[in-house]
Amino acid sequence: MPRDQPEAPATPSPLGVNVGIVWGPGSIASTAAAVVDALRAMNMLAAMRAGGAEAPVRWHWLLAPGEDGAAPPPVPDSGALQGHLHAIVIPGWLVPTGPQLREVSHRHHQYFGDLLRAHVAGGGVVAALFNGSSLLADCGLLAGRQVALPWAFAPSIVLQSGTSAQGHSPPAEVAWQRDRPWLRDGPVWTSAAPQDTLPVVLDLLAHTPAAELAQAASHVLLFDAPRQLTATATMETPTGAPMGAGSLEQARRWLQDHCNEPYSLQATARAAATSPRTLLRWFAQVYGESPQDYLHRLRIAQAQALLQTTYLTVDAVAQQCGYSDTGSFRKIFHRVSGTTPGAYRQRFKLRTTRKQWLGTHTNGDN
Repeated sequence: MPRDQPEAPATPSPLGVNVGIVWGPGSIASTAAAVVDALRAMNMLAAMRAGGAEAPVRWHWLLAPGEDGAAPPPVPDSGALQGHLHAIVIPGWLVPTGPQLREVSHRHHQYFGDLLRAHVAGGGVVAALFNGSSLLADCGLLAGRQVALPWAFAPSIVLQSGTSAQGHSPPAEVAWQRDRPWLRDGPVWTSAAPQDTLPVVLDLLAHTPAAELAQAASHVLLFDAPRQLTATATMETPTGAPMGAGSLEQARRWLQDHCNEPYSLQATARAAATSPRTLLRWFAQVYGESPQDYLHRLRIAQAQALLQTTYLTVDAVAQQCGYSDTGSFRKIFHRVSGTTPGAYRQRFKLRTTRKQWLGTHTNGDN
């Protein structure tokens, strides 16, 4: 149920850590629930250690007044807060286009803008999950920062930050790190996908007085390669491995870095410091496909993104993805995805007409 808006942080509360979760119509319920589950796990660990002592982490739904349908998801809150907020989490919103995301963000900015700016200025930390970074852009809190953004909304958020930054003349640019699923820049965490909610929130809490609890919870809730490898259960390994896993990884990374260039088995093998024949044999054994097929999958994934979100012709998409012959591109696209580029675009498109995407309402066909 709605409560009065909490104050920005001053000195940390000795009684525990307080987390505010922004909630409103269209907020992503699964993301918000995952945040709460991480906090509950931390409290569970604390209770196990202290024999049922008072939960050290509390959370609070930050609801904008007058918003219809803004009831938070059916997960328990922790009751009344004690002290100031240490962290704020923005779960993001389910919206179909950039303009609609900006509309939702603008509405929330009217109520939460001053709170967020004062929160960060006062030493608090904030995590914007998925497209929740749009609200931080409205607050001028992304300007000059490195950020991870969802590819479908990134251009809109970057543009929004450039026009909303406060205290920058000219506005400091946002550095979108396209290869990062999530990252931290100062007191601000951003993520590109809802699936990264847990690592983001646990890392966020690792920069509060609950740091030790957050780190302990991360060992349980997150995949940990060293712990997996040193578990007591034994695993059988393939016999005879003349080619190290590091060489295969070098081959994969080389293909990723040269995705749009003509395929060369010899060049890929050189990058892996092995022979073409050895590379073919072990690449297929480990990854279940040839290096060329792996390259085609990378290119088709890029083509699918372009077909979903741009107005480029199929010929232009083929060229951008490294195919000089559109006919070959169509055949490979069909082999990898099971459909034609045109049918894929019609079925999975993530954009409306140009005018609607730009915020101009029209009755034209999508």
